[in-house]
Amino acid sequence: MKKYLTLILLTLFLTSCECWVFIDGKVIDSETKKPITKAWIEFENIKCTEIISSTVAKEKVNCVFSTDSIGVFSMKSDNYGVCPNKKVKIKVRKYGYKTKIIELNDNNYISGLKIELEKE
Repeated sequence: MKKYLTLILLTLFLTSCECWVFIDGKVIDSETKKPITKAWIEFENIKCTEIISSTVAKEKVNCVFSTDSIGVFSMKSDNYGVCPNKKVKIKVRKYGYKTKIIELNDNNYISGLKIELEKE
């Protein structure tokens, strides 16, 4: 019985220790309000890495997300175990526009974010 109780407690502990930061939204031109395609978005202070394979080796690089044909993006961080206790910062950039760094709240799920970029 003790063995099963330990297994149940361990399962509950491991499932409660998963935490990712999810953000989705849209990037638009501040003047025209039209969507900006292929804008790059990345976490500034939250860990997000992906493994890139090449013929030489595998390496971890920082995640860079991109807007689609209607300016929409979706991004997810690495699993933290316990959610980070800090405000999320993201960087948005696109050639011809000013780079924008945005500090968001400390929630782990931010949906419907609208980002306006100014032309240089």
